[in-house]
Amino acid sequence: MGNLLFSFYLLTALVWLARAWRALRALKETPTVEMRSSGSAQPLPSVSVLIPVKNEEDNIGNCLEGLLRQDFPALEIIVTNDHSTDRTPEILSEYSRSHPERVKILNAPPVPPGWTGKNWALAHGAPHAQGEWLLFTDADTRHEPQMIASVLAHAQGKNLDLLTLTPRCLAEGFWEKTLQPAAMAFLGLWFPFAKVNDPDSPVVFGNGQFLMIRKKVYESLGGHEKVKGEFLEDFALVRLAKAARFRIECAFGTKIFGTRMYRSLRGIWLGWRRIYLHAFEKNPARLLAKALSVFAFSTLPFFFFPAGLSVLFLIVLVAWKASEIVGAPRGYSLLHPLAGFILAGILADAAWHALQKKEVKWR
Repeated sequence: MGNLLFSFYLLTALVWLARAWRALRALKETPTVEMRSSGSAQPLPSVSVLIPVKNEEDNIGNCLEGLLRQDFPALEIIVTNDHSTDRTPEILSEYSRSHPERVKILNAPPVPPGWTGKNWALAHGAPHAQGEWLLFTDADTRHEPQMIASVLAHAQGKNLDLLTLTPRCLAEGFWEKTLQPAAMAFLGLWFPFAKVNDPDSPVVFGNGQFLMIRKKVYESLGGHEKVKGEFLEDFALVRLAKAARFRIECAFGTKIFGTRMYRSLRGIWLGWRRIYLHAFEKNPARLLAKALSVFAFSTLPFFFFPAGLSVLFLIVLVAWKASEIVGAPRGYSLLHPLAGFILAGILADAAWHALQKKEVKWR
């Protein structure tokens, strides 16, 4: 038993050392969008921000406030309401009346067969956009005043066609602070940004909370109609752009925007189940393998505490650094074994859905 436990902790240590090395390399290799103002940049083109909303009364006001504070004149905001049943329509009407020159509100028609609600809402809004660049974002995002100027300067400076960013993690409740940093970190581990940014690598990653694309490129790809049935339309659009050899980049956007994705344990479970299910292309074997890996190396080592104390310290140290990278409270890294246990359950649930060929909804 002693030899078996020693071998397990040795393997665990090697796994986490490899993860630490990959994380540090990613920090060095992954671009970061730096903060800058429109006055310090070269002349920049116009931008249309497109936001799909469905029952977002808790989020949409804060999102619009951040966008309306942008240090950038050539900006329009198009919000498409997908049949919200809460106070979202009233809130949108207030912003449309108070900012008619910048905020345009659309109501999506009934969703046709074969479309997801989010893709239909975005496809409905895109033809109304006048900007040379389109920025697709979500209602649960929060934007710094220099966000548009910063991201455009970055994209133009690198002559990019598509730019997708990872956000700062805005977490308030216990479960958010415990689970969100780990969930985001694992996604970065499984979809290395260096490979995403390599035009010859098949790895793709996109974040629908922040995906900016030249309008002419978006139209040449076929827009959201081309990915109408995809639940991870962000991954799908990046895949199309990469296959067409457009210049894409995935970068850290923690300095210019953040997101508070889910507010309850149930919301976190359902939301990340959907993300993992489609990120791994509804492959039950891959999902189950990830579930077992997370449980084996994030939770199981703590079952034999205090055996392998140095290995447990290593795990928490890497989790601490991951929380720092995504801008989340680092103290909750001490609860990483709990986070691993629940995320393993979410992945296993996603594997079960994949095996049964169950579908999930946007909202």
